Formats: sequence, structure tokens, C-alpha cells
Amino acid sequence: MAAPTRPARLRRWREGRRGQSLVEFAVVFPVFILLLAGMVDFGLGLYANVTIINAAREGARLGVTLQPMDPNTIDARVRAMSTGLNTNDPPLTVTTTCVGPCSPAYSSGDTVKVQVDYLYRMIWPLTFGTQIPLSSTVQMRIE
Repeated sequence: MAAPTRPARLRRWREGRRGQSLVEFAVVFPVFILLLAGMVDFGLGLYANVTIINAAREGARLGVTLQPMDPNTIDARVRAMSTGLNTNDPPLTVTTTCVGPCSPAYSSGDTVKVQVDYLYRMIWPLTFGTQIPLSSTVQMRIE
């Protein structure tokens, strides 16, 4: 019996490598999916954080311009600026305070403080648990 020719040996060698590629794919694919899920969840969490910061800034700006300061109007403004977030579950908490004498017709030098708290729920809780508390506090002075 003659030894197999070179193309026949090469063909058998390539056929044996197909299973190896499938095993490598099966090992790498779950790691890739976990990395992708983590990146998506991190991006959504970052979006929620930036949205909360912007909403607090807008609420404080409105509080500085209102005469007299109305916490209900500020709360409505913060909720309007929090589009894209589920503000009902978990709830979005808005706390408005005035620092200074703050008489009914407050004067220049008083400070409006708006604090917004939000609980971000992760889609894929990998390392940090299922919820991350986000908070932003903005103080603006009445000119």
C-alpha cells in the first residue's frame, strides 16, 4: 500500500481543525457576550447619571428665576427634563430647599438647592448588584 499523497494528508489535517475552531468559538463567544452586555449596561447607567445631573441643573435654574420659589413647579421641571428614564419605578426623588433668609419674596444672595436622587436598575447585574444609587445636588445663587 502506498503512502498517501500530500494533498490527501493536507485534506485530513484540515478536517481535523474544524472541530478545534468550533471549540474555540464556544469558549470565546460567552466572554464576548458578557463584555458586550457590560458595555451596554455601563452606557445606560452613564446616560442615567448625565440625565440626573442635567435635570437637577435645570430645576435649580428654574428655582432661581421663580418669584417666589415653588417646589411643585421645580419638581415638574426636573421630571420633564428626566425623559428617557423610568421615573415611576424606581421613583425619582426631588428635594428643593432655600439656603438663606428666604422670605416669601426672597432676595439677592439667597441660594436655591435642588437635590435629585434616582435608583438605576441594571439590566445585567454582573458585579455591582442590581441597583446603583445616583444623586445630583445643584446650588444656584439668586442674583
